[in-house]
Amino acid sequence: MKKVLLLPSDHGGGRGHVSRALYLAEKLRRHGFMPALVLEKKHFNSGAGDMYERYLLDTRWERLVKYQWQRPFKPGLHLKTRLRERPVYTAFNSLAYQIPRDGYWTPRLVRYRLNLLGKIVEKFKPDMLIGDTHMLTRLLGKKYDLPVVQVTRLQGYAPAPDFCWWGDQDSGYVAPDALMPFKPLLREMDISADRVEDLLRGDRYLIPATAAVEPLPGDVTDTFYCGPFNVIARPDRPIPFFDAPSDSPKIYISIGGGAGRSREKQFFERLIGVFDKSDYRVLVSTGKRVKAQGLNGRSANMLFTDWIHGPSAIAKSDAVIFHGGYGTLMETLTLRRPALVLPSHSEQWANGKRLEQLGVGRVLPIWQRMETLELEWPFGRFTQGAGLGLHLDKEAMLSALHDLIFSDTYERLSRIAGPLRHEQENFDPEKVLAF
Repeated sequence: MKKVLLLPSDHGGGRGHVSRALYLAEKLRRHGFMPALVLEKKHFNSGAGDMYERYLLDTRWERLVKYQWQRPFKPGLHLKTRLRERPVYTAFNSLAYQIPRDGYWTPRLVRYRLNLLGKIVEKFKPDMLIGDTHMLTRLLGKKYDLPVVQVTRLQGYAPAPDFCWWGDQDSGYVAPDALMPFKPLLREMDISADRVEDLLRGDRYLIPATAAVEPLPGDVTDTFYCGPFNVIARPDRPIPFFDAPSDSPKIYISIGGGAGRSREKQFFERLIGVFDKSDYRVLVSTGKRVKAQGLNGRSANMLFTDWIHGPSAIAKSDAVIFHGGYGTLMETLTLRRPALVLPSHSEQWANGKRLEQLGVGRVLPIWQRMETLELEWPFGRFTQGAGLGLHLDKEAMLSALHDLIFSDTYERLSRIAGPLRHEQENFDPEKVLAF
């Protein structure tokens, strides 16, 4: 029985990466593999994946490891621009921004985390590693001479990444020199890397989509489209608010949870201003970020809930509004529901643009103005964008929903959903992961 260690990126939220790892772990188990997961504190303590062997990546002592003898003595990430309000949107143009965000601030910290992962490898003794945007998977595979499989997408596809495929509006930002903390180890291990995406190179690549949804360059050696890494069987759980007889189109909104946006309460209150007394019946999940009880009773055609089974709500809706997370995006496609994306950052904006390109969704900004922020970390300064001034354009939102619902969107969705299911059903880990 082959043992597989899964390493989802568990920084900055990590919800989508962990969800994909859990799906893949179950798929592997059913095909005779023995999977195990590496999780950090938040997801480990939540019980995620407790039906499999799990290992805690315990980073508690990093607060001591990060101190160093040279300047800066206490390295970190610092905002140098004076900002009077928290952004509702963050703009960036490269995967490099993930490095300072995830706390890879010094070579010592990189080496420390790699050693922690090494102890897990020595205990579990896997036959291969599967990473999902985890920046140390390749180095770990090199250190222990293990084959590496990377779960990836066009934006982080190491052989030919294209983060800003949708346009160049963010091209003016200066990305961090994010390979610097890794260079000592890269030299020691004789690993060549010219860009951050090279840290995500592997022996095989798994794309949790189809070529239509996630188009890659022509030469995709050792790359396999696998369909969505989430359960897509049509759910049939009751949703009383949607099950009640009504001639009004049903809208499901899910913006909480992993969105990580600021001014969340104001955001949900603005939704009331958009949809109150509209022609739609609107169900809103706050993801427990804001108490639904304080929002209910202010609109006869809207219901707020702290949590609901998302796929069931999507399946019973006529359209979905969400923040642009990849997991929900795949659910809307496989359950054949048009979507309006209100993103919190550039990657979510890209997901919305992908839906637009496919003709099954729209993306709208939620900010009024964009400012450039300057940040500093141990390897210099870099810039990114901040969308300020929360704003929901009522007319644009209602118009977009009307066009999505009362057009041929559902026919296009049917043509997309079929191949997604086909790729998922025919994904054979035994064949793809044979080394």
